Parts: sequence; structure tokens; C-alpha cells
Amino acid sequence: MLLQFTFENFACFAEESHFSMVASPDEEHSDHLVLTETGRKPSVLRTAVLYGANAHGKTKLVEALSFAQLLVVKGTKSGQSIRVSPFRLDKNLREATSRFEFVIHYLSVEYTYGFVVDSERVHEEWLYARPNVREVMLFERLSDENGKVTVEPGPSLAGRIKKEQQFLEFIAKGTRPNQLFLTEAVDRNVEKLEPLYNWFKEVLTIISASARFQPIEVRSNLEEDFVKFIGEFLNKAGTGIESVEAVEEEIDYDKHMPGISEEFRNEIETDIKKGAIISFTTMEGGSFSICTDGTGKPVMVRLKTVHNGKDGLQVRFDFEEESAGTQRLMDILPILADVRAGEKVYVIDELDRKLHPLLSRLFIESYLEQCSDSQRGQLIFTTHDTHLLDLNLLRRDEVWFLQKDSEGGTKLYSLSDLKVRSDLKIEKGYLNGRFGGIPFIKPVPLFSSTKEKH
Repeated sequence: MLLQFTFENFACFAEESHFSMVASPDEEHSDHLVLTETGRKPSVLRTAVLYGANAHGKTKLVEALSFAQLLVVKGTKSGQSIRVSPFRLDKNLREATSRFEFVIHYLSVEYTYGFVVDSERVHEEWLYARPNVREVMLFERLSDENGKVTVEPGPSLAGRIKKEQQFLEFIAKGTRPNQLFLTEAVDRNVEKLEPLYNWFKEVLTIISASARFQPIEVRSNLEEDFVKFIGEFLNKAGTGIESVEAVEEEIDYDKHMPGISEEFRNEIETDIKKGAIISFTTMEGGSFSICTDGTGKPVMVRLKTVHNGKDGLQVRFDFEEESAGTQRLMDILPILADVRAGEKVYVIDELDRKLHPLLSRLFIESYLEQCSDSQRGQLIFTTHDTHLLDLNLLRRDEVWFLQKDSEGGTKLYSLSDLKVRSDLKIEKGYLNGRFGGIPFIKPVPLFSSTKEKH
């Protein structure tokens, strides 16, 4: 679970910004809290929503999370610059470092992990763990101006065996200035650091406004329960869809991917034979995936939706023939299908994209309803849908706002910081500008034209 994320000097965030999933003393919606181990307080929130005007930083906050995730999981190559984006409206910050810190709870351990970077190197990096009441240092790292990396491992990481200590020293010496020590150490099989790395790789799941994060065609083809769930939810949502089917087709490259080079085709088939699943989006807005069938032969898998015709017969449509809102809903439905499958922290940019407000609300309600007391998943999302600003749906500490100041920097704050009443109609207050996070619209000049006289 994500407890806190703190960052500064990134994109439109000049000053330190603090996002927290730690619950306030608010007693409303106690079922929105995740039950942690006995004696571990405070509680943790399941959901959070971020509001703000266009260009006020909602997507940039998601990008800050994504930047940190990619730097941990993918790392960098030798000589490659770190693609960090400092605040550009202040000359003192353009060349300054950017700082990122996470506090997470995973596999019964609380980790505090962070780093300070610029485009050239990792200046600082630190990791502390709290497996019980007492916090211990796992490592601290510094890089000097000459690129020399110094890592001080704590006793919990280095242990008492001299060979293990020497091995960590060897890894430290081999860590490039532009590489995180965490990434380098896990790559060299330091098992004690793998849980934290795996949280970034497998638990934190970031979904951009236009991305599909799962090849749902293939999953629908393999999992009967999944395709049944998708069909039932779409029917419940009033889309007119009765069910969903996955259809296998023989690959015709000339028909389905005209103009593809022989080299690219060979790469696809090589990857498929190794077990890869490759998804494609067509110019018409459709999608399909290529995988292997039961015999190891490459096949193309498409989704079909089933509607009841006026004559009582069933009519099948291609995925791309459905509305944009239905396609968006289908793309994010795996989140609901997997609520109980294991811990995931979903971060969705523009949850409401192309969705009717009632469907956005249905999605949030369905997520919360499916969470059991001990289920550790979290859902964090940005939106412009003010209908979700309802204290009958969300807690005050689950609602966040982003507002740019007069110097172009974004401020991040929670509704619970504003000390509003629990019975307040917050949607009306938000639209009236009471909480900030809305556009300040100036008078629009009227366009006028004059014809040249001859």
C-alpha cells in the first residue's frame, strides 16, 4: 500500500508537495479504511481523487509517480541522461535537483525510500525499513561531483558475514552515477531489497488517460470467469451489451497489418514463440492481440460484443464498433475483476474520460463494495467529474485539490485540511471556487473583422 508520496521540483511542482493515503481521524465511511496489522496505526485509505483545473498539475502528479517507477524498474544505460523535468519558471530551479520519497507498506514491512536526482546523476538515495516498531537503515547512498558512488549499508542489509559485506561494497563500486543503487543491487540478486523493487514493478500500476493496461482480448479468451464478469458488468451499466466473446483468427499480415516489413514480422513471431503477448491498435480505433494458441501457433484474438436484436436473435459487433465510453469502460474493468486477486495500487489519470458521470460513480462504488476488510488494494485517480464530490460517496481525506499560484507553481492539499463540515455540499462549494482547483476564466475578447474598402 502507498502511505505517502513526497516530491519537489518536478514539472509544475516547484515546492515540496505531500500526498498522503494515511487516514485522518474522520469517522465517516470507516469501511474505506484498510485494516493493517494489530497495533499499527493510523489506518490507510483505499481511494483518493484529485481535482484541479486544466494545466494545474493532475497529470503531472501521475507523471511524477511514473518517473520514479520507471527509474527504479527500468534504470538507465551507461551515459544516458536521467529524464527528470524540473520546474522551469524559476531560473534557480531549472538546474537544481529533484527529490522523490515514498512511504509504503508491503508484506508486513513499512519502507521509506527516496532519492535526489538531476539529469546527470543520483545525488542521494536512502532506504529505511520498519519491520516492527523500530525503524532500521538499510542503506544510504551519495554520489559526488566526480561520479564516485558511496553506499553505507545498515547492519540489517549487510549482515555479519564478511562475504556479504564485501559483495555489497562491490555492487556499490559498480553502481553508475546515473543508476539507482536499489536497481543495481536487485539486478545483482540482493534478495533483501527485492520486496521493495517488486512493489514498484508489480504493485504500483499507472494507467494514463488513453492507455490500455491489459490485453483483455487474450484474457477473455483464456479465463471464462473474467469474460463473464465483463459481460455482466457492461449489461448492468446499461450499454446494451448482453455478453462478450473472444474470437481467434488466423493471422493475415497483409490484411491486418498492411505494409509491415518482413523484419518486423519475424520479430513478432519470435517474441510470440517465447510466450509474449503483443497488442495492437488499428487506425479505426479497434484493437487486437497476437499470442499462441494451444499448439504454439501464432493467432490473432479479437473481442466481440453480443447484443440482442429486435427479432430475438443475437448480433455480434467488433470492439471498435462500440462507443468510445464503452471501450474506455472495458479497458479499466480488469481493475474490478482483480480486486480480490492481490495487492495493487492503481493510479488512473482521467478516470472519467469518455464516461457518463453515473458510470464513473458506478465504477467507484463497485470497487469499494468488492473490497474485503483485509484487502490491500488502492485506487487513486484524477477526474473533472464533480458529481463524485459527494461525502455520501467519499471521505473528506480522500478528496484532493491542485491549484496553481501566481508564479505558476502547483499547490496540493486535501479537503480534510480545509476543516469543512461532513454535511457540506462540496460539489457546489467546489464549483463556486470555495476550495480552489478551478479555472479562473477571464473575459473572452469578441472577434471582429472589417472588410477592406476599395
